[in-house]
Amino acid sequence: MSAVSNCSLYSQEHSAIDDLAGEALAVLHEILEETESLEMMIVENDLVVNRVPLREIGLQGHNFIKRLKRKGITISELRLFISNMATAEEGLKPSPHIRSGIVDVRIGGLKLDFDLNMDDLAGFTSGQTDMVKEVYTGISPFKRLNIAGLEEIVVNFIVTFRKEVGILKLISPVKSYSEYTYTHAMNVAVLSMFQAQSLNIRDDLLRDIGIAALLHDVGKLFIAKETLEKKAALTGEEWKEIKLHPVYGARYLGKIDELTRLAPIVAIEHHMRYDGHGYPKMNINGKKQHCCSQIVAISDFFDALRSRRPYRRALEIKEVLTLMKTEAEGLFIPFLFNNFIRAMHKAMSE
Repeated sequence: MSAVSNCSLYSQEHSAIDDLAGEALAVLHEILEETESLEMMIVENDLVVNRVPLREIGLQGHNFIKRLKRKGITISELRLFISNMATAEEGLKPSPHIRSGIVDVRIGGLKLDFDLNMDDLAGFTSGQTDMVKEVYTGISPFKRLNIAGLEEIVVNFIVTFRKEVGILKLISPVKSYSEYTYTHAMNVAVLSMFQAQSLNIRDDLLRDIGIAALLHDVGKLFIAKETLEKKAALTGEEWKEIKLHPVYGARYLGKIDELTRLAPIVAIEHHMRYDGHGYPKMNINGKKQHCCSQIVAISDFFDALRSRRPYRRALEIKEVLTLMKTEAEGLFIPFLFNNFIRAMHKAMSE
């Protein structure tokens, strides 16, 4: 999966792919000295190796499961297998030495593959919103978070950035208030990765920022829906409860070992401020926000102003940027904020 991730971010010809393929082959040689073959199967969401289910497989293991599910019944040599797994194309090229395939038992016809059609950006973003909704719907203290689904969404948007699709075509309008949570999470993730790329952040950190941004408001799922969707002014007690969502989110995400450690940090810090105000109040030896929390906070602020809410109309992007300049004093690291404003103006002029 390290090789696959590098191949996704760079190219099939990059020297790092050969190095990582060599390391993978060395591991295979060690394994095959002790057994005749290496058989991998996916049974529902579990990875089974030589008929033994593996439970503690970490983030890369879950990503490997997702990739295997997506690829279908094909064959590939190790080097081509890594290259093919990194692409969005279906199928693996045939080879005499590596066999791969799926015995797919489904209930309800769950679609495991997603076609990235850049000719239909509205359909693409709508599909990503549906994926976010599917992940969010499954969130509870009693269920495992679908981390592979989160990475799939992030990788899909990284692919669109590589195709030089404009950021303004990727942020979605909120069609209904009931969809705000999912659409906002996706928009904040896209805007945060857009900022990260403008700062030349790449590779694993770019992915981690995307995943953390998708989950920044996850704590709101543990607050009463009536409070979140209330159209009238919130009472003092209701506002206190709303302000606890960063704590709820960080507490939930911090218990998930295979998740990027950036996720709970961003969850608890995204409503803090550069000037030390905001919430929750922590003041741990004067510690300031993580810079990635600030990136997500800028995206969150922008999308919240841009989106239509029960108490006001949606604002045009130029209006939002003007409003941000007048209201953002003390909120954000000046360098990051100015970089965002410049990057958005550049996107609007393209």
